Amino acid sequence: MSYRSRLLLYVGMLMVLLVGMMTLSFKAARDVIAGTTSAYLSYIADHQGAMLAKQRHALSREAALLAAEAHLRASLRDGLHDRRQEHGVLEDSVRRYGMPGDIALVLSATGEILLGAPQRKLRQALRAIALTDDARSFYLPAGGDVLMVALHPVLASGRRLGTVLVGRYMDQRWLTGEQSVSSDYLLFFASQGRILRSSNPRYQGASIDSAGRHLEYEDDRFRLREISYQPGLPGQVLPGLWFGINESATARLLAGYEYWLLFFAVLGSLAVALVGWLVLRNFSRPMSALMLITRQMMNGELPVMKRSHAKSEMDQLVNRFADVLDSLRREQAKLEMANRKLQETAITDSLTGLYNRRYLQEVAPGLFAQVVRDDRYLTAVLIDLDHFKAINDSWGHLGGDAVLVHFAQLLQHNSRANDFLFRIGGEEFLILNVAENPADSVALAEKFRELVSCSPASYQGSTIPLTVSIGVSCCYGKSGDISLSVLMRAADKSLYQAKSSGRNTVVLHSSCRQKAVQRPTGRPRITVIEGGNSGKRRT
Repeated sequence: MSYRSRLLLYVGMLMVLLVGMMTLSFKAARDVIAGTTSAYLSYIADHQGAMLAKQRHALSREAALLAAEAHLRASLRDGLHDRRQEHGVLEDSVRRYGMPGDIALVLSATGEILLGAPQRKLRQALRAIALTDDARSFYLPAGGDVLMVALHPVLASGRRLGTVLVGRYMDQRWLTGEQSVSSDYLLFFASQGRILRSSNPRYQGASIDSAGRHLEYEDDRFRLREISYQPGLPGQVLPGLWFGINESATARLLAGYEYWLLFFAVLGSLAVALVGWLVLRNFSRPMSALMLITRQMMNGELPVMKRSHAKSEMDQLVNRFADVLDSLRREQAKLEMANRKLQETAITDSLTGLYNRRYLQEVAPGLFAQVVRDDRYLTAVLIDLDHFKAINDSWGHLGGDAVLVHFAQLLQHNSRANDFLFRIGGEEFLILNVAENPADSVALAEKFRELVSCSPASYQGSTIPLTVSIGVSCCYGKSGDISLSVLMRAADKSLYQAKSSGRNTVVLHSSCRQKAVQRPTGRPRITVIEGGNSGKRRT
């Protein structure tokens, strides 16, 4: 494929990418709006259901207060014969507690009305109520409306004198109170796919798609969510309570967004085509240089690009590309530096700067492979500061930290180039070394013991004397028993023996002596240092 053909292909791919990104942006915006609408519908439905539960609870509380009113109970117990007296008793009790309900009645045990006068549309609903001694609340259909009802028995001396009924109509007035008249939000009752009562009378009588949860009326389209407001009485069907959000405004907004998206997609495609044409017309050495640089970048390189002093569009593009490369190189340098610092932080102890236990697990396999390959020893020198707790108790943790830093500096300044220095916890340090003769590591351990004894730490103008106990263990590459845990257990055992022997001493584990004997004939014998203070040596 020729250079021009490839350039045309690249221009086409950019145009497809531009159109695809804009299409994806439109789809994402549409999905976000739809998801937000659905979430808001769910929130309102749950909130309205909770509000209905609170209203039922308040109505039940009103019925309980009315049933407990002493004057009302006395009147029911003594019997009422004058209708004016009947109404006066109930009205006085209702007025006394400021009942906000629409209906207040007192029913006899047989369901007859003792006090209060029900509205005509409630008479048939009262026949379905089964009176019990339990306080309860529920909903009743009442002439096209829904009545929220609370019942509470009136008791005196363990005998039920009657039942207080307090009701509140969930009608047009209630809907308007719960949701103000609006063309954007709608609260309504519906039955058999038709709106019975609505917070906006304009939509009363409109048909809804209860299965698809949509309402389409003239130019408006609502998304609906049903609100649960049970319980009702057995055998009675209550109209459904729905909440809707008008999606017409959102649809118009999306249509406008789609128009502008199409406009900018076309405009962007034309711009890309124009740029492609200019590049084709002026294709020359700068374009070849760009293609070369691009290939190098695809291979992970960030080469240096010479800037052009010409003023043409292509030369300016080359210069901008060079600026981008410079910026990427700077950012890459920052990233590499940050990675180095992060890696160093991950494998080193923040206080002493020595390697930590995590790096010990990483470097050990390579060292074991080396001793097997080169037929050598891996020696572990485990060092513990003597009486470090006493130092912390006397000088505080800052003084203890100063001692640890001082000791780490002694290790760094007096160790060999191929020694790996670790702080493996608290006051314990470790030196790993691949050696031809373990006696070299033993000599290094004795050197450190003597050096520490004559190099006290300094803190706040005071001198802190130091001593160390050291345990040395070995593993031989050809022995077949190669394990970091085995090596560390042997060193730890030697260190324990050094501590038990009075501290400030070096103890060599038997693994070093045995493996030293197993070495081939002709190699130098190993010097074993078993006690630093006593000066005992065996060869």
